[in-house]
Amino acid sequence: MNAMTPWTLRMPVPVEFGTGALERLPAFMPGLRRALIVTGRQAMKRAGVTARLEAVLDAAGIAHAVFDGLSAEPEYAEIEAAGRAAREMAADVVIGCGGGSAIDAAKAVGVAATHPGPIMDYIVNGPRPITATTLPTIAISSTSGTGSHVGRVAVLSDRARGIKRALISDHLYPRAAICDPEILRTMPREVTACTGFDAFAQALEGFLSRSENPLGNLCAEEAMRIVYHTLPEVLERPDDLELRNRMAWADTLAGISLAANAIVIPHVIAMVLGGRYSIVHGRAIATVTVACLRHSRPGAVSKLSHIAGLLGCRDETDDARADWAIQAIADFIARIGLRKNVLEYGVPAADFDAIGSEVRADFGVRVDADPVPTDAAGLADILRASVAC
Repeated sequence: MNAMTPWTLRMPVPVEFGTGALERLPAFMPGLRRALIVTGRQAMKRAGVTARLEAVLDAAGIAHAVFDGLSAEPEYAEIEAAGRAAREMAADVVIGCGGGSAIDAAKAVGVAATHPGPIMDYIVNGPRPITATTLPTIAISSTSGTGSHVGRVAVLSDRARGIKRALISDHLYPRAAICDPEILRTMPREVTACTGFDAFAQALEGFLSRSENPLGNLCAEEAMRIVYHTLPEVLERPDDLELRNRMAWADTLAGISLAANAIVIPHVIAMVLGGRYSIVHGRAIATVTVACLRHSRPGAVSKLSHIAGLLGCRDETDDARADWAIQAIADFIARIGLRKNVLEYGVPAADFDAIGSEVRADFGVRVDADPVPTDAAGLADILRASVAC
């Protein structure tokens, strides 16, 4: 990085790691007395996590209510309903308990509870700004992959319009985050694979991005290395708390990287695929990552070469190492069970041009941060190429 290039350093929230971390939650809640717990409809209740959380709050004398009306990809109407629940109980904190979607939802609920108008008014490029009146949030992670527990982004859906969009603000950083491997090992195999690859892809894209900074790159390198070597292991040994801890650390590093660097083409194509066709986010990213890397290779040879070294390559030339990295990532996707193309998820080839146009129009800043920016036609070509990957 050129010394004259301006960049911003954003530090993450306090993160409590380790077995029993959930019991240490009240230490991060001084002065907070009324909490709305925001969670999904079944997983955390079935795993006993919601009951554990309520017991911790009861012991600390913190009043609470549970909003468990979140779908797998929370929609704006669910956020607004939770916002009304927070206002009605005069909540002074929102606790997101679950995967990245639940934590994103909690951040958005903090906005909906304190800001006028529809929550979609506050998405990126929307008509209203997010302000400091936003309720504070606490993040309790049940997955290791989105980095939401240390990030300032909240993604929500509008299923009627077939779109996913994001709120982004420094006011959305959680006050604290809990990464307890006893909770993390409740993740099913599918969720472990999809969220784990999401963490890898965030780090990969941030490292390749032209919008970068030294902290983001440092975190991205370590996140990629850990996930590449650990995710296949944890899929085979899901109850191994040490492996779950490693993935929680990698997820946190990827989240810090995401707050510092920019995601690029794979993630924004996946956002559109998820909004239009309800494809699980990690799977949507995996369908296009290899094609995106081949597209971006001409502008990223030295960075891909460096990534190859992180993953174990011993080739000598940058060109050979760049090719090795792309193939290693393709093999990694297959090894964790995510090798599937967009046609197999029901995406019609006839829609590729429209998808490319939507990505370019709505996520142009991210596309321009890619090592090789492109237009709508180029994005459609990536989708076509992805079918053969």
